[in-house]
Amino acid sequence: MFNTSSENEISDLQEENPAKDEEPKSPEKIASSQKMELKELVTPEDSAITETQPQEEENPVRTCPSPTEVADAVKTVQHFMEEFSMDLSTVIQAFLKNSGEVEATSYFLHNSQRLDGYPIWSRQDDLDLQKADENVRSKLIAKFGAQNVVKRVVFRKR
Repeated sequence: MFNTSSENEISDLQEENPAKDEEPKSPEKIASSQKMELKELVTPEDSAITETQPQEEENPVRTCPSPTEVADAVKTVQHFMEEFSMDLSTVIQAFLKNSGEVEATSYFLHNSQRLDGYPIWSRQDDLDLQKADENVRSKLIAKFGAQNVVKRVVFRKR
């Protein structure tokens, strides 16, 4: 549910040491990598997408988090509510503005800015992210950095 640094470290290790017989990674797996550039997410299949494809194929089936993941997320939110003396709504909004990243959210609640120095995501930024306009996408990359745009796309798909 929320991204933790240990999950990211494991993902980074898997990226650096792929198995020799490993199949090419799907766009979803590539997008989950912390070190991917936006242009690396485009695959040959992406250019062959036609408008006649059913809506179901465009929206992958979402899986529910496990009970353990839900319990961990609840504990994290409760901890932040107590630590920062904030209500549930404020803590959840902080997570949403920081793409669900625990470390970034904690830093944001302590310092009123993101750990990486980029601005927080707004509703308008999310609406712009949904547009197919490359010019708009380039502006978002300039504002947030390519890595943060990729993270946001993955976060919004969850």
